Amino acid sequence: MSIRLTRLLGFRLQRPFTITETVLGRIRHSVVAATLWIALTGIASAHSFTVGLLVVGEDVDASLAEAVRGFLLAADERDGHANETSDGHLGGVDVQLLPLPRDAAGLVEGLFGTPDEPTDVVIVIGAEPAASDAARAYASASTVLRQFVLPDGWDSADGTDGFVSRYRLAYGAAPGVMAGTAYHSARRLDAAVRPLDGVVPKEALLNAWRSNESGLSW
Repeated sequence: MSIRLTRLLGFRLQRPFTITETVLGRIRHSVVAATLWIALTGIASAHSFTVGLLVVGEDVDASLAEAVRGFLLAADERDGHANETSDGHLGGVDVQLLPLPRDAAGLVEGLFGTPDEPTDVVIVIGAEPAASDAARAYASASTVLRQFVLPDGWDSADGTDGFVSRYRLAYGAAPGVMAGTAYHSARRLDAAVRPLDGVVPKEALLNAWRSNESGLSW
């Protein structure tokens, strides 16, 4: 009798643990499945994305540093806030900036993030044919966006005086053409990202980028 009672009690004591292990196992499977689903659908990218800012042409070191300053000004204007851990916001989404080429980034200042390649987006700034050649090197791993350098006299066009004043206030000097071009590219990206809440789907981002090549206010 005592043996049968011991076995019965043993079974009853073990059963809750068996049920608990089964429930925990199902929870683990659910968590793994959810994580995979987020990764595959790109939902995680709605919280932040990375941008490679690639400058090609002459005097790349100085041009890249100036382009970064113009880009950061735009990334801080609409959704910036205190105690940021990103390099700014575009379209209401955190953005981290990677200056490219890396070996020309010695003069760049003011970046918080440390993104690595490949970045989600690469913006290529420069003249042809060097810009297209550089763009092809990144096309397989990132969404590549071409930004043409602003024409001579861009800073005397209607509406640019506000940007020039804000840039002077932020950096203590007048913006050059690379600062204006990168600022314009960041404003375009902001407009493209905002309705998508991120940089996917890729084709939608490309279409939105192409649609605002001109006409954005400064």
